[in-house]
Amino acid sequence: MMRNARVDHFAVAAACRANPGEWQPVGEYNSTQSAYGAMGHISRAVVTTTSQQSAYTPAGSFEARQELTEFGARVEARFVGTADDAAWTDAVLALVGGAA
Repeated sequence: MMRNARVDHFAVAAACRANPGEWQPVGEYNSTQSAYGAMGHISRAVVTTTSQQSAYTPAGSFEARQELTEFGARVEARFVGTADDAAWTDAVLALVGGAA
């Protein structure tokens, strides 16, 4: 599993959009509290700085869940938004110069 590895959230979000409704692996976290925090960032499309953009926009278009493991908790995400949500995200990323 991806324990202690950096997560490419844009790649995870892209995989989720390509397979709507299917759970995709995000990563394994050392504690359930860390996993819960990641889940909140996914479902609410949270960013921590004004120069940062969320891979999971718009808020509410992704769901996340966690499963306990031997080492902590594994997080998975899925896209539950609409085609309009994906188009909106692509348009915003194009405006700010990001890549989907």
